[in-house]
Amino acid sequence: MKGQEDRIGTFSPVIFAAPDVEKTYEELKARGVEFDGPPEKQPWGTFAKFKDSEGNQFVLGTPK
Repeated sequence: MKGQEDRIGTFSPVIFAAPDVEKTYEELKARGVEFDGPPEKQPWGTFAKFKDSEGNQFVLGTPK
């Protein structure tokens, strides 16, 4: 988007919901998606941060 160029390659507050983060993580990682690390379990749910082809960061997550 014009005027938003400074946001390219930064964190986005978008969360992609998945019923099984660990399984989706393994599938996407096998397809070449770059993750910051393996899924993390927290009291509120499980999540993993990943990047798109332009370096934008998103969250793959599921509630508890």
